[in-house]
Amino acid sequence: MSRCRWITDPDVPGGRFLVPGCWNRAINGDQAECHRKDGTQTTAERLEAKIDKLIARMDHLEGRAALQERE
Repeated sequence: MSRCRWITDPDVPGGRFLVPGCWNRAINGDQAECHRKDGTQTTAERLEAKIDKLIARMDHLEGRAALQERE
């Protein structure tokens, strides 16, 4: 996901312009954070879900390694 940001410039009408790469910000303005395409999940919730998946994967791999050591 590309980051977007406003650049202030007194020579531009309105005093600022949007750095390309963020249509959500261009369409919804400063309220863009309320109009995410991926639902209402927060960044922290998405990261926690990914961490949980990684922990489960590690547990699986460690279990396989333990079985191989027994053989």
